[in-house]
Amino acid sequence: MQDAHVLRTTSDKLIDDLDALRELEAAKRETPQGDPRLVDLASRIEAIANRVLAGAAHQRRLTEVIHEAAADGLADPTATIEDSARPVSTVLEEWRTAERMAMSAEPGSPEAIEAKTRIDRLREEYRAAFEAARRQK
Repeated sequence: MQDAHVLRTTSDKLIDDLDALRELEAAKRETPQGDPRLVDLASRIEAIANRVLAGAAHQRRLTEVIHEAAADGLADPTATIEDSARPVSTVLEEWRTAERMAMSAEPGSPEAIEAKTRIDRLREEYRAAFEAARRQK
């Protein structure tokens, strides 16, 4: 079901954003008040928080559609978001994009912090997909 894959992608992005918010907020707490990065960090936190809010609303609408499909017998009612694995090629493409973002970002910048959290999650997702594929052989 296509909606399940969209929900998985939306969920992954929400997790990325929440991880980035935690990392950026921790960095902001340790940044001196006179440092101009403080405003940059706060601005990036605000942008991501807005994205989280929009993503959560989108995710709720998707879950309503998926829940209805399961209730109508059109989808597996026992499937979870985690069961809807993304293609490894998609994960690798996103990982490469995040790596490029990290390389072009200034070390310690909000963009670098966000890229690192995304890279960490994508690395773990790739590892899990690779091991799942290996078990199926």
